[in-house]
This record gives sequence, C-alpha cells and structure tokens, in this order.
Amino acid sequence: MSVANAVAQKMQALRLEADDNAAQAEELKKKLKTLEQENLDKEQEIKSLSHRNNLLEGEVDKLEGQLKDAKSAVAEGAQSGVQSEGLQRRLQLLEEEAENADKTLKETIEK
Repeated sequence: MSVANAVAQKMQALRLEADDNAAQAEELKKKLKTLEQENLDKEQEIKSLSHRNNLLEGEVDKLEGQLKDAKSAVAEGAQSGVQSEGLQRRLQLLEEEAENADKTLKETIEK
C-alpha cells in the first residue's frame, strides 16, 4: 500500500500544482486583458494627440503667414512714411520758394 499511498500523495500534489497553475493562468489572462485595453486606450490617445498636433501645426502655419503679411505691411507703411516725410519736406521747400518768389516779385513791382 505504500506505493499506492505514494502515488496518491503525488497525484494530490500534482492536482494542487495544477490548480495553482490554473489560478495563475487565469490571473495572467486578466492582467493581459487589462494591458491590452490600456494599450488600446494609449493608441487612441496617440491618434487623438496626432490629430490635434496636425491641427495646431496648420494653425501655426496660418499664423506665420499672417505674421509675415503683417510684417510686410509694416515695412511698406514705414517706407511710405519715409516717402511721405520726404515729399512733405519737398513741398515745404517749394512753398518757401514760392513765398520768396512772391516776396521778390512784390519788391520788384514796388520799385
């Protein structure tokens, strides 16, 4: 009976080990399922962030274009301002010349 007893004990030990392995396998399956879901969530988040990134890059491009246009307009305005100042100074000189010519003409007429 001792061989039968030893076989029975070995069988009992193997059943316990099998039960432990089955429980561990079940736990690992749950863990795997959780990790797979986390992975799907992260992939969705990456897609969402990539889309948002693309939208923001488009907005940056648009704003850079507007900035370039604004800088160009400022430069043109500054150039127009310089030209305007030059023309105003020239007009002032011409008016002074005209006044001097009128004055000289009056003096000449009075003599």
